[in-house]
Amino acid sequence: MASTTKDLETQILSSFLLSRASLQDIISLRQFTELFPRDQRSNPQVKLLYRELQLLRNKTCERVKKNIKHEAALGIKQRSELEKKQRALKRVDDETMTAIELFGAAPMEPKLPLKELLKQMNSAVEDLDAEFNALDGECDRMLEELKSTIGDLSDLRYGKFAASDTDARIVRDLENLHDTCERALNPPS
Repeated sequence: MASTTKDLETQILSSFLLSRASLQDIISLRQFTELFPRDQRSNPQVKLLYRELQLLRNKTCERVKKNIKHEAALGIKQRSELEKKQRALKRVDDETMTAIELFGAAPMEPKLPLKELLKQMNSAVEDLDAEFNALDGECDRMLEELKSTIGDLSDLRYGKFAASDTDARIVRDLENLHDTCERALNPPS
């Protein structure tokens, strides 16, 4: 495959850089001669100048051909080095392998030493415990509010409320029930 790639790269660069690159392809001797004043066109130096430019152009084309071959070979070498680096990145040491087996870390992610990984995991466990305790307390508080509201509504049903503030308490308890249900259904993120 490497030689096919090299051949293809050489062919593409050659056809792009070298096709119609000779001086004859660009300008003929007759066209070149016509660029000079009429009285100088028959001068043998014009033809000699054209031949000299032709030689320089051919040398340039040869240099371009050589550079194309060099670049194609360099491309193969660069691809080979890249493949070696990719294979090296896939190798993992024992600590990383342990972390991958335990926690499913991808081998291309940055690698942490096992001690640092354990320290970060312990910190994460503590954070999750604190968050769990906070949520547990919030749930207990909401449950107490719901029980209180249900008790108040039960009192209303059986007429245990004092007549003077019954309407205000009912409205307040219903709003409280609504707010508690909203918090339970839409917890803050």
